[in-house]
Amino acid sequence: MPDRRRYCYVSGLRLGIPALEELCAQGRPPSLVISYSPELAHCCGYVDYEEITRRHDLPHLHATDVNEDQVRDALAAHRIDLMVVAGWSQPIHEQVLASLPLGGVGLHPAPLPVGRGRSPIPWTILRDMRTSAVSLYHLSRTPQAGDIVDRLRFDLPPDITATGLYEQVSHLQSELIVRNLDALLEGRAPRSPQTGHVSVWPRRRPSDGHLDLTAAGRDVDRMVRALAAPYPGAFAMFGGARITFRSGTLSTEIEGGAPGQIVAAGSGREWGVTCGDGSVFVPDAVSVDEGVAAAPASLAMFRPGRYFDEPSEHMLAATRRAPIPGNGDAEHRRPASRLQGGVEL
Repeated sequence: MPDRRRYCYVSGLRLGIPALEELCAQGRPPSLVISYSPELAHCCGYVDYEEITRRHDLPHLHATDVNEDQVRDALAAHRIDLMVVAGWSQPIHEQVLASLPLGGVGLHPAPLPVGRGRSPIPWTILRDMRTSAVSLYHLSRTPQAGDIVDRLRFDLPPDITATGLYEQVSHLQSELIVRNLDALLEGRAPRSPQTGHVSVWPRRRPSDGHLDLTAAGRDVDRMVRALAAPYPGAFAMFGGARITFRSGTLSTEIEGGAPGQIVAAGSGREWGVTCGDGSVFVPDAVSVDEGVAAAPASLAMFRPGRYFDEPSEHMLAATRRAPIPGNGDAEHRRPASRLQGGVEL
């Protein structure tokens, strides 16, 4: 229809791919796609939308800032009425929203108003949440505070990883956009004010993934799961090398040693690291410094009896500077004991 309202799709992350694919499959493609420029490839979950937009013959603009002049010019040139944001770390300025007849909507993987802020997928796991939601909301002056259009609630298994949650959220986002797009473009989408307790989750940095091996095993396991791909990973230092735990399991059946000590964990050279409560975390994949993931048993330096480096008080303070919001995690920690050793490779 000639007078059909037009929308642009904004996402720089793999999180937004399923919705865009589904919209194109249904014959409801956006009139413009805006994605992260390649210089932002360091962002967790980054993907270049060039291949998908070329395949579907969609106008595509790379941007480092969605509020910059070239984005505003593109919105005007393509006569965009509505902006749909499905994975972008910057807030959309009021001037940009005001230039769009239908404004904008955003998606956020948290049950708003709980979980406003940054890093919602890692925080969901770090808070040990058993239920969560993906929220579709109207963009407003205050980030993630706009009226709710729709939300999808879901349960979380206790062993969920960031990898699995990321995948689940991406498909829920797709469902939300697809089922609400017509109402949004026709200006009749619901507007339900956010009510209840408001919590704002702080930004996380790669250094926040430094593991405290004097903590209880469940805390170590939760950190590893929360920072699994596409996030940077939880890490500990060993002989000055940065060892990132990509995945693993927690065992209370293996006999542990002192906190931070490596112990045998099965046949061959399988090993685990002892946590503060005596449980043992057994990694399935690790990487050394900036290396690729490897099977732990393939790395001869990890021999039973050796110790991970003792973190400095400065590093532990940095790790704990962003307390887990709202779940009282400190109650589950034992008093910190000192790691032993610090060994050469």
